[in-house]
Amino acid sequence: MKNNNPTVLLISDRPHQSREMGGWIGRVCSCRSIGLHERPHNAKQVAAIVTDVAFRDAASIARLRSVLAPYRAAATPITSVLRDNSHYEQVQAVALGATSVLPSTASPAEICKAVAAVLGTSIASGPASTEGHVEQARLQFQAIFHATTCGEPFTRTKVDYATDSVVEAVEDGGIRRWLEIVWAYDNITYQHCMLVTGLAAEFAKVLAFSTSDQKLLVRGALLHDLGKAKIPLAILNKPGSLDPQELAIMQTHPGIGYDLLREQGGYEPEILEVVLRHHEFLDGSGYPDGLSGSQIGDLVRLTTICDIYAALVEHRPYRQPTPPARAFAILADMGGKLETALVRAFSRVAESSAAPIAA
Repeated sequence: MKNNNPTVLLISDRPHQSREMGGWIGRVCSCRSIGLHERPHNAKQVAAIVTDVAFRDAASIARLRSVLAPYRAAATPITSVLRDNSHYEQVQAVALGATSVLPSTASPAEICKAVAAVLGTSIASGPASTEGHVEQARLQFQAIFHATTCGEPFTRTKVDYATDSVVEAVEDGGIRRWLEIVWAYDNITYQHCMLVTGLAAEFAKVLAFSTSDQKLLVRGALLHDLGKAKIPLAILNKPGSLDPQELAIMQTHPGIGYDLLREQGGYEPEILEVVLRHHEFLDGSGYPDGLSGSQIGDLVRLTTICDIYAALVEHRPYRQPTPPARAFAILADMGGKLETALVRAFSRVAESSAAPIAA
């Protein structure tokens, strides 16, 4: 008899990075993750295995062989995601019991499809929930931010998957539902960046942007604070005002994010501009370069409005959030710093963010 609630066990030698993969698989069925050196689960409770382990040394191979032994004895399907796509890796995966092998370049959709195939289920039974889309965006943003913190590159693919997840979540559940979910995040930086990104997706809808232009704005919003990954946590998470020295350090984050993306390559000039200029104001009072007027691009102007509004309405342990109506009033009172016509258009986003969720 087929298990109506199948559980997939994800075994990884890099559990932190594999959280994203676990999130993908979780869209198909229940997924549990363990590190390579953790105690295995009861083989009778696992319908399929996915391994994300590098076949680079004898100790790792021996450990994986030991972990997989009870599942192989139970004839549990095993899918191995390779790390470097070498012939050696493929041979080792098959020797350890892999019934299917995926390349390191496998997309989330391909991983989900492979898991669904071995389970005899379908990934086309219906669209992911709003919560599922938000979780996918969070996992991908977390992976991007963590890689940046550690000085590691991240792929443009991760950015695009996160972008698509944001657009789908806001389209399916509306901006208020997006905010309700993201407000629950404990990590202040993640919460802020995700708030800005969702607001940008809704703002693009209000402005009747094309799909490609909407995604361009959302990508910029997603990455706008990337440089904060290099700011000390004591400054980043400080409750209350920063002193002048701390403020000077904080104000380096636009340049840091810009340099990181420019060096990595593959990002549109508009994205780079958003990352570098999102704290510039039309009256020249912003930073890092005190630009004004026509020196500030359209996507920057849009992102800055979303950024300020998000900072006002976000939830922090040490202060109450500003109510949406009051937050919009603050935007409207910023005079020549923001483009009046765009602020006026943003009123529809603010109204939607304040609306109660339909039962």
